[in-house]
Amino acid sequence: MELLVVTLAHIMPERDAEGLARIHLISDTIRNALGLVSASFYRSRGNESYYFMLTTWEDEECWQKARERYNPKQLLLGSPAGLLINSPEQWLMHYLWGYSRPATEPILATVHLGTIRPDQADRAERGWIECLRRQVVQPVLSFAFLARGLNEDTIASHTFSATSASGGGDSPYKHGSIFLNLLSWASQADREDFYADQYYQAISRFLNSVGIVQVITLDPL
Repeated sequence: MELLVVTLAHIMPERDAEGLARIHLISDTIRNALGLVSASFYRSRGNESYYFMLTTWEDEECWQKARERYNPKQLLLGSPAGLLINSPEQWLMHYLWGYSRPATEPILATVHLGTIRPDQADRAERGWIECLRRQVVQPVLSFAFLARGLNEDTIASHTFSATSASGGGDSPYKHGSIFLNLLSWASQADREDFYADQYYQAISRFLNSVGIVQVITLDPL
């Protein structure tokens, strides 16, 4: 099963140009990794300088083999002193749901990163997927997915056997309480229509009642 590695870096605003150059260097490095399926990079809109990286790997075994040289978080920690405001955050996740409308180019993107109470995580997963399925009936989204997993620091000491990595075991990422919903639109009007939808309003209220959802508006790089 594919593994999604999500990395969030907070760069000093006055050094954003240097940060962007570092992200491009990391992108060029990671794309040489064996087992990499895809890599996408985004920067935040607004006053704060966030960079958001998504790398998908063929499976957990491929990631374990590649992480020593191609781990986005470690590559960021090798940045010049003073570039990062704090240590990058990284999550390991499995995809739950996805949608793509190839006829439209994603121009705007937003990520919803939810930390949900463990006792409500399964309920949140079911409700979130149902909401997204209802909303894509009205084709305002260009691209979207929902994933679930854990912060890498939470499972840093966990060692995967070959059986587990190849799908014979039960990965802890599948049962994590961190959710990532990436949404992309072709226009600002489509974005506004999505957020005005009754299904989005309902799931947003529920998620905020059982956890904390961080929302970051992004531009694709």
